[in-house]
Amino acid sequence: MKEEFAFLFPPPRTVRFNGGTLDIRSACFPLEVFRKFDFLFARFGVRNRARGLQVIVQEPPFRSPAKGSGPGSEEYAIDCMPDGVCVSAATTRGQFYALSSLLQILSFYAAAGAMPAFALRDAPETAFRGACFFRAEATTAAADPPALQRLFLDLALLKFNCLALPGDAATGEWSALAALAQRTGIEVLSLDPDPDALSRLAPAGNRPASPLRAASGAAWFDFFLESCRAAKPGSGVTVAWSDHFLSRPEWIRKIPRDVLVLNRGAEAGRGDWLRTAVQTFKEHHVRQVLCPSLSGGGRILPAGRAAMDRIDAACAAAAAARLAGVLLVHGERQGVSCLPQGSALARFQAGCRLWSGRQSTPAAFAHWVLGGDEPDLFRVCSLLAQAENRLPYVHDRYLFEDPLLAPFSRQGDPRQVVAHYRKAAQYLKKREMAPGSLSGFLAFVSGLFEIIAAKVEFSSRLAVLLEGEGGAETLTLQAASLQQAVAGLKGLYQGLLTAPPGDMLKGFDFLCERFAQLGRAAASPDSRRGLLSVLKSDTRLEAQATPPEGRCLP
Repeated sequence: MKEEFAFLFPPPRTVRFNGGTLDIRSACFPLEVFRKFDFLFARFGVRNRARGLQVIVQEPPFRSPAKGSGPGSEEYAIDCMPDGVCVSAATTRGQFYALSSLLQILSFYAAAGAMPAFALRDAPETAFRGACFFRAEATTAAADPPALQRLFLDLALLKFNCLALPGDAATGEWSALAALAQRTGIEVLSLDPDPDALSRLAPAGNRPASPLRAASGAAWFDFFLESCRAAKPGSGVTVAWSDHFLSRPEWIRKIPRDVLVLNRGAEAGRGDWLRTAVQTFKEHHVRQVLCPSLSGGGRILPAGRAAMDRIDAACAAAAAARLAGVLLVHGERQGVSCLPQGSALARFQAGCRLWSGRQSTPAAFAHWVLGGDEPDLFRVCSLLAQAENRLPYVHDRYLFEDPLLAPFSRQGDPRQVVAHYRKAAQYLKKREMAPGSLSGFLAFVSGLFEIIAAKVEFSSRLAVLLEGEGGAETLTLQAASLQQAVAGLKGLYQGLLTAPPGDMLKGFDFLCERFAQLGRAAASPDSRRGLLSVLKSDTRLEAQATPPEGRCLP
């Protein structure tokens, strides 16, 4: 693709430039198209004029060079003519994809008043392209319907054709999304992570059915078959997790053809798993989707690099095995504490790869998030994705460990941890980016890294401060400063989530209480000696080899 259209997301399949330019100071779209997709025009700031560049939107089949036949449900074409632009698509979904690309181009070249003449052909690389809302994301956005619709539209612009809401949150949020689903052609799934749950894909505009559950074992399979038979035509495709079938392979040959099987797991697409799990379903012509996770449980920031690696592996495996597609899930263990804003880059790259088979550019990422040029945004999100690669433990362990005992900070060289997080915090502070949906999140991450650095440094010097008579005043001041900083960080975290998880808030409260206790203890020699005795008698450091999953909360 030529550099002129590097801002487009996802990258289109083919673009041919015809030479010359078109005047776009005003553009005239069919009124019915403008009314149907008014939210899309508002998103890109393009106005529909009574006269100007004529945009013709056609629905009859066109011949696609990529397919050699008429368009499928998602193919589209944009052709520039001397006196206008012709948009061809066969369905509402195809129209939405075509207009989203054209409006991106018009918006980008609006300041120049002219755009290059081109012919664009586009079609998906992967048939099923799904993304799941984080539970925290859906709950927070539900309190602000415009924010929820913006989130929905952002994912639709990446050409995801299925969006999954958490099973226990879908009912309340659906009314705000029904109109957008209808006009973008998106199917909605009310997804329950329980392996016993059955769900249904709702055709665009229809309410997603609530997940169904039954007891495990042989009774579950009878329930599954009965649910498939009871499903009314037009009620959507039945969706089931692969868990039960993998433990009872003899059931797989009885799975109805209209069922979609979801294969979960961080290892999706690798080695033996692909040959056993996926191939077993393929032998019986069962449609299946790979489900890489964006985050694990017990984290504040998603594991960006690991998530992107899982997504890449799942996309490659789905393409190689010719599976139905890929569905990004929010986390294998609910991941309710994880801030979903941290998965923006992973979602963006996944959407581009699923649609076009390749990654997009930093410029396109900034246009997706902010609607304009912001090269630092891609650099910052890339930094966060790799922030923990060179450390033995993740941020939650250093943040929520007891500052007195500090079993994770005391291992190895604490100065390495301090330098790592302090350098990252300073980098974030230097980046003055335009306000947008990630501004609050990046401010929180900067504060988080600063506090971790200060806390690890404090814990590494605590024994010296407790032993020396001159350390009492320093201990008091540092403990008070850290207590105030942790309370402020808790406030930022609550501001990013409407309903923060209780265990996470307890972690912040414990830290504030512990720093207050350490500050009080500094005033008494006996109290300092008592704390020093506890610190020196702690044996967890010797026993701490490979840490278990989860946070080190009190």
